[in-house]
Amino acid sequence: MDWAKLNTVLLTGFLALTAGCQLTLSSGLGNDNTATSGNYIVALQLTDASDPDNPVVIATPKITVIAEQEASMSIGEANKQFIEIEVVINEGEPTIGTTEFSIIKGDRRASGKITALVGQAAELQTGGFRIKVLIEPQSANRD
Repeated sequence: MDWAKLNTVLLTGFLALTAGCQLTLSSGLGNDNTATSGNYIVALQLTDASDPDNPVVIATPKITVIAEQEASMSIGEANKQFIEIEVVINEGEPTIGTTEFSIIKGDRRASGKITALVGQAAELQTGGFRIKVLIEPQSANRD
């Protein structure tokens, strides 16, 4: 903090104290580049679209991801269905998320990667499967 800012803070504090006011200061000294990581909710919808007239949603997982960290999920079921998902959110301008997936259902397999901006839905159709991804910031309020 430079000298002029320090003088301003001290003078304001002195005036507030002499006037009988309560004053709360947050200086931020030494915290010029405070790093904070956001949390994001990645909502997916995995659909078996092999029959275009009768698409069947096979899973709708949601994953909470801390920015700059990798999150993964595996879903296996008795009917020869296995889904593996990995997600990474890169904060910046703009903040983007990358979702990699692998799906096995019976004798069919599909895998791919979707990159999406936070707040915008993205969709990919491959191997008879349709994958929709929506990444949203997690609310700080947890009522």
